[in-house]
Amino acid sequence: MKLSSKLSIVVMSLLLIGGLSFLTFKNNLLKKPIEEEKENKPEIVLSNNVISTQNVVLYTKNDDDFIESGKVSKDVYLSLDNKENNFYKVTNLDKDYYVKGDGLKDSEVVTYDTRYKNYIVFNSNVVINDTLDLYDENNALIFSLKGDFSLPIYIKDNDRYGVEFAGRILYVKSDSCKIIENYNTDAVNTKGIGALNYHFFYDDSIAEERSDCNQEICASKTQFKEHLDYIKNNNFFTPTMKELEMYIDGKIQLPKSVVITIDDGWRVDLGIKMLEEYQLNATLFVITSWYDPQIFKSPYVEIHSHSDSMHDGGVCPTGQGGGIQCLPKETILNDLKTSSDKIGGSTVFCYPFYEYNDYSISVLQEAGFTLAFAGESSHSDNLIKVGSNKYKLPRFVVVDYTTMTDFANYLG
Repeated sequence: MKLSSKLSIVVMSLLLIGGLSFLTFKNNLLKKPIEEEKENKPEIVLSNNVISTQNVVLYTKNDDDFIESGKVSKDVYLSLDNKENNFYKVTNLDKDYYVKGDGLKDSEVVTYDTRYKNYIVFNSNVVINDTLDLYDENNALIFSLKGDFSLPIYIKDNDRYGVEFAGRILYVKSDSCKIIENYNTDAVNTKGIGALNYHFFYDDSIAEERSDCNQEICASKTQFKEHLDYIKNNNFFTPTMKELEMYIDGKIQLPKSVVITIDDGWRVDLGIKMLEEYQLNATLFVITSWYDPQIFKSPYVEIHSHSDSMHDGGVCPTGQGGGIQCLPKETILNDLKTSSDKIGGSTVFCYPFYEYNDYSISVLQEAGFTLAFAGESSHSDNLIKVGSNKYKLPRFVVVDYTTMTDFANYLG
Protein backbone atom coordinates (compact mmCIF):
# COMPACT_ATOMS: atom_id res chain seq x y z
CA MET A 1 0.00 0.00 0.00
CA LYS A 2 1.27 3.41 -0.91
CA LEU A 3 2.18 5.88 1.81
CA SER A 4 -0.41 8.39 0.61
CA SER A 5 -3.18 5.83 0.95
CA LYS A 6 -2.12 4.97 4.50
CA LEU A 7 -2.09 8.64 5.41
CA SER A 8 -5.58 9.09 3.98
CA ILE A 9 -6.93 6.21 6.08
CA VAL A 10 -5.33 7.58 9.22
CA VAL A 11 -6.69 11.06 8.60
CA MET A 12 -10.19 9.78 7.93
CA SER A 13 -10.09 7.66 11.10
CA LEU A 14 -8.97 10.64 13.15
CA LEU A 15 -11.74 12.79 11.66
CA LEU A 16 -14.35 10.11 12.39
CA ILE A 17 -13.16 9.68 15.99
CA GLY A 18 -13.09 13.46 16.44
CA GLY A 19 -16.59 13.87 15.04
CA LEU A 20 -18.01 11.21 17.31
CA SER A 21 -16.26 12.73 20.30
CA PHE A 22 -17.65 16.15 19.45
CA LEU A 23 -21.20 14.80 19.13
CA THR A 24 -20.88 13.01 22.46
CA PHE A 25 -19.55 16.16 24.09
CA LYS A 26 -22.34 18.22 22.53
CA ASN A 27 -25.05 15.82 23.69
CA ASN A 28 -23.65 15.75 27.20
CA LEU A 29 -23.45 19.54 27.18
CA LEU A 30 -27.13 19.82 26.20
CA LYS A 31 -28.32 17.03 28.45
CA LYS A 32 -26.67 18.34 31.61
CA PRO A 33 -28.79 21.54 31.95
CA ILE A 34 -31.97 19.51 31.31
CA GLU A 35 -31.04 17.04 34.01
CA GLU A 36 -30.03 19.85 36.33
CA GLU A 37 -33.32 21.64 35.63
CA LYS A 38 -35.22 18.43 36.36
CA GLU A 39 -33.29 17.90 39.57
CA ASN A 40 -33.82 21.52 40.63
CA LYS A 41 -37.55 21.63 39.76
CA PRO A 42 -39.40 22.16 43.07
CA GLU A 43 -41.83 19.48 44.18
CA ILE A 44 -45.45 20.65 44.36
CA VAL A 45 -46.32 20.99 48.02
CA LEU A 46 -49.91 21.92 48.82
CA SER A 47 -51.76 22.87 51.97
CA ASN A 48 -54.73 20.86 53.20
CA ASN A 49 -57.15 23.18 51.38
CA VAL A 50 -57.03 23.75 47.63
CA ILE A 51 -59.02 24.97 44.65
CA SER A 52 -58.78 23.37 41.22
CA THR A 53 -57.45 25.69 38.51
CA GLN A 54 -58.45 23.33 35.69
CA ASN A 55 -60.13 19.96 35.22
CA VAL A 56 -58.30 17.61 37.59
CA VAL A 57 -58.23 13.80 37.39
CA LEU A 58 -59.49 11.85 40.39
CA TYR A 59 -58.00 8.45 41.20
CA THR A 60 -59.06 5.53 43.36
CA LYS A 61 -56.59 3.14 44.94
CA ASN A 62 -56.52 -0.61 44.34
CA ASP A 63 -53.77 -2.19 46.46
CA ASP A 64 -50.77 -0.08 45.41
CA ASP A 65 -52.21 0.96 42.05
CA PHE A 66 -53.88 4.32 41.44
CA ILE A 67 -56.68 4.07 38.87
CA GLU A 68 -58.23 6.99 37.03
CA SER A 69 -61.83 7.15 38.28
CA GLY A 70 -63.24 10.55 37.38
CA LYS A 71 -62.57 14.24 37.33
CA VAL A 72 -63.30 17.42 39.24
CA SER A 73 -64.04 20.61 37.32
CA LYS A 74 -62.30 23.97 37.59
CA ASP A 75 -62.85 26.18 40.66
CA VAL A 76 -63.91 23.35 42.98
CA TYR A 77 -62.75 23.24 46.60
CA LEU A 78 -61.00 20.10 47.87
CA SER A 79 -59.67 19.19 51.28
CA LEU A 80 -56.47 17.12 51.19
CA ASP A 81 -54.61 14.76 53.48
CA ASN A 82 -50.87 14.13 53.49
CA LYS A 83 -49.09 13.08 50.32
CA GLU A 84 -48.70 9.35 49.57
CA ASN A 85 -46.71 8.05 46.59
CA ASN A 86 -47.05 11.39 44.81
CA PHE A 87 -50.82 11.42 45.43
CA TYR A 88 -52.89 13.46 47.87
CA LYS A 89 -55.91 11.83 49.47
CA VAL A 90 -59.09 13.94 49.14
CA THR A 91 -60.91 14.05 52.46
CA ASN A 92 -64.10 15.98 51.70
CA LEU A 93 -65.62 13.54 49.20
CA ASP A 94 -67.92 10.64 50.04
CA LYS A 95 -65.45 8.05 48.78
CA ASP A 96 -61.66 7.68 48.93
CA TYR A 97 -60.30 9.64 45.97
CA TYR A 98 -56.77 10.87 45.26
CA VAL A 99 -55.30 13.67 43.17
CA LYS A 100 -51.88 14.70 41.97
CA GLY A 101 -50.62 18.18 42.71
CA ASP A 102 -50.97 19.60 39.19
CA GLY A 103 -53.93 21.90 38.56
CA LEU A 104 -54.45 22.77 42.21
CA LYS A 105 -53.64 25.86 44.24
CA ASP A 106 -53.84 26.65 47.93
CA SER A 107 -57.14 28.04 49.19
CA GLU A 108 -58.96 29.21 52.26
CA VAL A 109 -61.40 26.74 53.79
CA VAL A 110 -64.71 26.78 51.87
CA THR A 111 -67.95 26.00 53.70
CA TYR A 112 -71.31 25.18 52.14
CA ASP A 113 -74.90 25.77 53.15
CA THR A 114 -76.07 22.76 55.15
CA ARG A 115 -79.71 23.77 55.67
CA TYR A 116 -80.67 20.74 53.60
CA LYS A 117 -79.80 18.60 56.62
CA ASN A 118 -83.07 19.87 58.15
CA TYR A 119 -85.07 18.47 55.23
CA ILE A 120 -86.66 15.05 55.47
CA VAL A 121 -84.94 12.84 52.92
CA PHE A 122 -87.24 11.02 50.49
CA ASN A 123 -87.48 7.24 50.67
CA SER A 124 -86.08 6.96 47.17
CA ASN A 125 -82.59 6.95 45.68
CA VAL A 126 -80.85 8.03 42.52
CA VAL A 127 -79.04 5.02 41.02
CA ILE A 128 -76.11 5.30 38.60
CA ASN A 129 -74.25 2.33 37.11
CA ASP A 130 -71.80 4.05 34.79
CA THR A 131 -70.81 7.70 35.26
CA LEU A 132 -72.20 10.00 37.93
CA ASP A 133 -72.27 13.63 36.78
CA LEU A 134 -72.96 16.06 39.62
CA TYR A 135 -73.99 19.68 38.96
CA ASP A 136 -74.32 22.69 41.25
CA GLU A 137 -77.41 24.87 41.69
CA ASN A 138 -76.58 26.77 38.48
CA ASN A 139 -76.10 23.56 36.44
CA ALA A 140 -72.31 23.85 36.28
CA LEU A 141 -70.64 20.43 36.22
CA ILE A 142 -68.69 19.84 39.46
CA PHE A 143 -67.77 16.14 39.50
CA SER A 144 -67.82 13.34 36.94
CA LEU A 145 -67.25 10.00 38.67
CA LYS A 146 -66.98 6.45 37.33
CA GLY A 147 -68.66 3.59 39.13
CA ASP A 148 -71.90 2.47 40.77
CA PHE A 149 -73.76 4.89 43.05
CA SER A 150 -77.03 4.91 45.03
CA LEU A 151 -77.76 8.27 46.64
CA PRO A 152 -80.79 9.31 48.74
CA ILE A 153 -82.87 12.16 47.28
CA TYR A 154 -83.25 15.41 49.24
CA ILE A 155 -84.78 17.55 46.48
CA LYS A 156 -87.06 16.56 43.62
CA ASP A 157 -86.73 19.36 41.10
CA ASN A 158 -88.34 19.60 37.66
CA ASP A 159 -85.65 17.80 35.68
CA ARG A 160 -83.09 16.93 38.33
CA TYR A 161 -82.65 15.44 41.77
CA GLY A 162 -80.75 17.02 44.66
CA VAL A 163 -78.47 14.59 46.50
CA GLU A 164 -75.87 14.97 49.21
CA PHE A 165 -72.26 14.74 48.07
CA ALA A 166 -69.06 16.38 49.30
CA GLY A 167 -70.91 18.04 52.18
CA ARG A 168 -73.38 19.91 49.99
CA ILE A 169 -76.39 19.49 47.73
CA LEU A 170 -75.48 18.66 44.15
CA TYR A 171 -77.81 17.70 41.33
CA VAL A 172 -78.17 14.66 39.08
CA LYS A 173 -80.06 15.17 35.83
CA SER A 174 -83.19 13.03 35.70
CA ASP A 175 -82.44 11.66 32.23
CA SER A 176 -79.09 10.22 33.38
CA CYS A 177 -80.30 8.00 36.20
CA LYS A 178 -83.00 5.69 37.44
CA ILE A 179 -84.96 6.03 40.69
CA ILE A 180 -85.60 3.21 43.14
CA GLU A 181 -87.58 3.06 46.34
CA ASN A 182 -85.31 2.85 49.38
CA TYR A 183 -85.85 3.07 53.11
CA ASN A 184 -83.97 6.19 54.23
CA THR A 185 -86.07 7.46 57.14
CA ASP A 186 -89.23 6.92 59.14
CA ALA A 187 -89.78 10.69 59.50
CA VAL A 188 -92.73 12.12 57.58
CA ASN A 189 -93.37 15.39 55.80
CA THR A 190 -95.21 17.95 57.92
CA LYS A 191 -98.93 18.12 57.13
CA GLY A 192 -98.98 21.91 57.34
CA ILE A 193 -97.02 25.00 58.31
CA GLY A 194 -98.36 27.92 60.31
CA ALA A 195 -97.31 31.40 59.18
CA LEU A 196 -97.14 34.08 61.86
CA ASN A 197 -97.71 37.77 61.10
CA TYR A 198 -96.14 40.44 63.34
CA HIS A 199 -95.95 44.18 62.81
CA PHE A 200 -94.26 46.33 65.46
CA PHE A 201 -92.10 45.62 68.52
CA TYR A 202 -91.36 47.53 71.70
CA ASP A 203 -89.45 47.03 74.94
CA ASP A 204 -92.13 46.85 77.64
CA SER A 205 -89.54 47.67 80.31
CA ILE A 206 -89.37 51.20 78.86
CA ALA A 207 -92.50 53.29 79.52
CA GLU A 208 -91.89 55.63 76.58
CA GLU A 209 -91.84 52.74 74.13
CA ARG A 210 -95.08 51.31 75.51
CA SER A 211 -96.87 54.66 75.14
CA ASP A 212 -95.46 55.16 71.63
CA CYS A 213 -96.47 51.68 70.39
CA ASN A 214 -100.05 51.46 71.64
CA GLN A 215 -101.77 49.56 68.82
CA GLU A 216 -102.99 46.00 69.24
CA ILE A 217 -100.52 44.87 66.57
CA CYS A 218 -97.61 46.00 68.76
CA ALA A 219 -95.79 43.01 70.25
CA SER A 220 -93.89 43.51 73.48
CA LYS A 221 -90.40 42.16 74.02
CA THR A 222 -91.81 39.85 76.69
CA GLN A 223 -94.48 38.45 74.36
CA PHE A 224 -92.11 37.96 71.43
CA LYS A 225 -89.57 36.27 73.70
CA GLU A 226 -92.22 33.78 74.86
CA HIS A 227 -93.01 32.99 71.24
CA LEU A 228 -89.38 32.55 70.23
CA ASP A 229 -88.72 30.40 73.29
CA TYR A 230 -91.62 28.16 72.31
CA ILE A 231 -90.36 27.83 68.73
CA LYS A 232 -86.80 27.14 69.81
CA ASN A 233 -87.59 24.78 72.69
CA ASN A 234 -89.96 22.71 70.55
CA ASN A 235 -87.44 22.40 67.70
CA PHE A 236 -89.49 24.09 65.00
CA PHE A 237 -87.68 24.66 61.72
CA THR A 238 -88.03 28.17 60.23
CA PRO A 239 -87.89 27.82 56.44
CA THR A 240 -86.84 30.55 54.05
CA MET A 241 -89.24 31.74 51.37
CA LYS A 242 -87.47 29.59 48.80
CA GLU A 243 -87.78 26.55 51.04
CA LEU A 244 -91.46 27.29 51.69
CA GLU A 245 -92.14 27.48 47.96
CA MET A 246 -90.29 24.22 47.37
CA TYR A 247 -92.35 22.61 50.15
CA ILE A 248 -95.61 23.80 48.57
CA ASP A 249 -94.47 22.43 45.21
CA GLY A 250 -93.61 19.06 46.76
CA LYS A 251 -89.91 19.43 45.92
CA ILE A 252 -88.73 19.04 49.52
CA GLN A 253 -90.11 17.51 52.70
CA LEU A 254 -89.92 19.46 55.96
CA PRO A 255 -90.15 18.62 59.66
CA LYS A 256 -92.53 20.60 61.88
CA SER A 257 -92.01 24.19 60.82
CA VAL A 258 -93.21 27.74 61.30
CA VAL A 259 -92.92 30.78 59.03
CA ILE A 260 -92.28 34.11 60.76
CA THR A 261 -93.26 37.27 58.88
CA ILE A 262 -93.21 40.97 59.80
CA ASP A 263 -95.06 43.70 57.89
CA ASP A 264 -94.35 47.34 57.00
CA GLY A 265 -90.93 48.30 58.42
CA TRP A 266 -91.84 50.53 61.38
CA ARG A 267 -90.40 49.60 64.81
CA VAL A 268 -88.81 46.34 63.68
CA ASP A 269 -85.24 46.73 64.99
CA LEU A 270 -85.98 45.02 68.32
CA GLY A 271 -87.68 42.10 66.56
CA ILE A 272 -84.76 41.62 64.17
CA LYS A 273 -82.26 41.75 67.02
CA MET A 274 -84.15 39.06 68.92
CA LEU A 275 -84.42 36.83 65.83
CA GLU A 276 -80.66 37.10 65.43
CA GLU A 277 -80.14 36.15 69.07
CA TYR A 278 -82.31 33.06 68.62
CA GLN A 279 -80.91 32.36 65.13
CA LEU A 280 -84.39 31.95 63.66
CA ASN A 281 -85.31 32.88 60.09
CA ALA A 282 -88.00 35.42 59.25
CA THR A 283 -89.24 37.59 56.39
CA LEU A 284 -89.79 41.35 56.59
CA PHE A 285 -92.25 42.77 54.06
CA VAL A 286 -91.20 46.41 53.53
CA ILE A 287 -93.20 49.31 52.08
CA THR A 288 -90.27 50.52 50.01
CA SER A 289 -91.42 54.13 49.48
CA TRP A 290 -91.56 54.51 53.28
CA TYR A 291 -88.41 52.66 54.33
CA ASP A 292 -85.08 51.90 52.70
CA PRO A 293 -84.85 48.08 52.56
CA GLN A 294 -81.05 48.22 52.86
CA ILE A 295 -81.20 49.36 56.50
CA PHE A 296 -82.74 46.07 57.58
CA LYS A 297 -79.93 43.77 56.43
CA SER A 298 -79.63 40.66 58.61
CA PRO A 299 -78.43 37.09 58.02
CA TYR A 300 -81.68 35.83 59.56
CA VAL A 301 -84.22 38.18 57.97
CA GLU A 302 -85.16 38.18 54.29
CA ILE A 303 -86.55 41.38 52.79
CA HIS A 304 -89.52 41.18 50.44
CA SER A 305 -92.18 43.45 48.97
CA HIS A 306 -95.18 45.04 50.68
CA SER A 307 -95.50 47.27 47.58
CA ASP A 308 -93.70 50.52 46.93
CA SER A 309 -96.56 53.00 47.38
CA MET A 310 -99.80 50.99 47.35
CA HIS A 311 -100.25 50.92 51.13
CA ASP A 312 -102.78 53.76 51.12
CA GLY A 313 -106.42 53.22 52.03
CA GLY A 314 -109.49 54.41 50.18
CA VAL A 315 -108.07 53.91 46.70
CA CYS A 316 -110.45 51.10 45.74
CA PRO A 317 -114.12 50.71 46.78
CA THR A 318 -113.83 47.49 48.78
CA GLY A 319 -112.44 46.86 52.26
CA GLN A 320 -109.83 49.41 53.32
CA GLY A 321 -109.34 50.23 49.66
CA GLY A 322 -105.90 48.81 48.87
CA GLY A 323 -104.85 49.96 45.39
CA ILE A 324 -103.70 46.58 44.12
CA GLN A 325 -107.36 45.64 43.75
CA CYS A 326 -108.32 48.23 41.14
CA LEU A 327 -105.50 50.52 39.96
CA PRO A 328 -104.57 50.35 36.24
CA LYS A 329 -102.39 47.37 35.44
CA GLU A 330 -99.44 49.47 34.29
CA THR A 331 -99.56 51.46 37.54
CA ILE A 332 -99.44 48.26 39.59
CA LEU A 333 -96.72 46.71 37.44
CA ASN A 334 -94.55 49.83 37.78
CA ASP A 335 -95.08 49.85 41.54
CA LEU A 336 -94.15 46.17 41.85
CA LYS A 337 -91.05 46.61 39.70
CA THR A 338 -89.93 49.64 41.70
CA SER A 339 -90.36 47.77 44.97
CA SER A 340 -88.64 44.61 43.72
CA ASP A 341 -85.72 46.59 42.29
CA LYS A 342 -85.17 48.47 45.55
CA ILE A 343 -85.05 45.18 47.43
CA GLY A 344 -82.80 43.46 44.90
CA GLY A 345 -85.15 41.28 42.89
CA SER A 346 -87.86 40.08 45.26
CA THR A 347 -90.55 37.74 43.90
CA VAL A 348 -92.45 37.40 47.21
CA PHE A 349 -95.30 39.78 48.06
CA CYS A 350 -97.53 40.71 50.98
CA TYR A 351 -100.92 42.30 50.17
CA PRO A 352 -101.45 45.75 51.74
CA PHE A 353 -104.33 45.49 54.25
CA TYR A 354 -104.46 41.73 53.37
CA GLU A 355 -106.72 42.67 50.43
CA TYR A 356 -106.58 41.04 47.02
CA ASN A 357 -108.78 39.73 44.22
CA ASP A 358 -108.34 37.71 41.02
CA TYR A 359 -107.18 40.86 39.23
CA SER A 360 -104.46 41.44 41.86
CA ILE A 361 -103.23 37.88 41.47
CA SER A 362 -103.09 38.06 37.68
CA VAL A 363 -100.99 41.25 37.79
CA LEU A 364 -98.65 39.74 40.40
CA GLN A 365 -98.14 36.73 38.17
CA GLU A 366 -97.43 38.93 35.16
CA ALA A 367 -94.86 40.84 37.25
CA GLY A 368 -93.05 37.57 38.03
CA PHE A 369 -94.01 37.17 41.68
CA THR A 370 -94.25 33.56 42.84
CA LEU A 371 -95.62 33.83 46.40
CA ALA A 372 -98.12 36.21 47.98
CA PHE A 373 -99.30 36.41 51.61
CA ALA A 374 -102.61 37.63 52.99
CA GLY A 375 -103.91 37.59 56.56
CA GLU A 376 -106.16 35.02 58.14
CA SER A 377 -108.43 33.27 55.69
CA SER A 378 -112.04 32.38 56.38
CA HIS A 379 -111.18 28.70 56.52
CA SER A 380 -110.88 26.86 59.81
CA ASP A 381 -107.49 25.46 58.76
CA ASN A 382 -105.02 28.24 58.06
CA LEU A 383 -101.93 26.09 57.64
CA ILE A 384 -99.86 26.25 54.46
CA LYS A 385 -99.72 22.82 52.85
CA VAL A 386 -98.31 20.97 49.88
CA GLY A 387 -100.36 22.24 46.94
CA SER A 388 -101.59 25.43 48.66
CA ASN A 389 -102.48 28.35 46.39
CA LYS A 390 -99.22 30.28 46.36
CA TYR A 391 -101.01 33.61 45.84
CA LYS A 392 -103.42 33.18 48.77
CA LEU A 393 -101.11 32.13 51.58
CA PRO A 394 -102.81 32.56 54.97
CA ARG A 395 -101.16 33.90 58.12
CA PHE A 396 -102.08 34.13 61.77
CA VAL A 397 -102.04 37.78 62.80
CA VAL A 398 -100.37 38.15 66.21
CA VAL A 399 -101.87 40.85 68.43
CA ASP A 400 -101.14 41.99 71.98
CA TYR A 401 -103.92 39.77 73.36
CA THR A 402 -102.76 36.59 71.56
CA THR A 403 -102.40 33.95 74.31
CA MET A 404 -99.83 31.19 74.42
CA THR A 405 -102.66 28.71 73.86
CA ASP A 406 -103.61 30.62 70.70
CA PHE A 407 -99.98 30.69 69.66
CA ALA A 408 -99.49 26.94 70.15
CA ASN A 409 -102.63 26.27 68.09
CA TYR A 410 -101.33 28.50 65.29
CA LEU A 411 -98.32 26.24 64.96
CA GLY A 412 -100.50 23.21 64.48
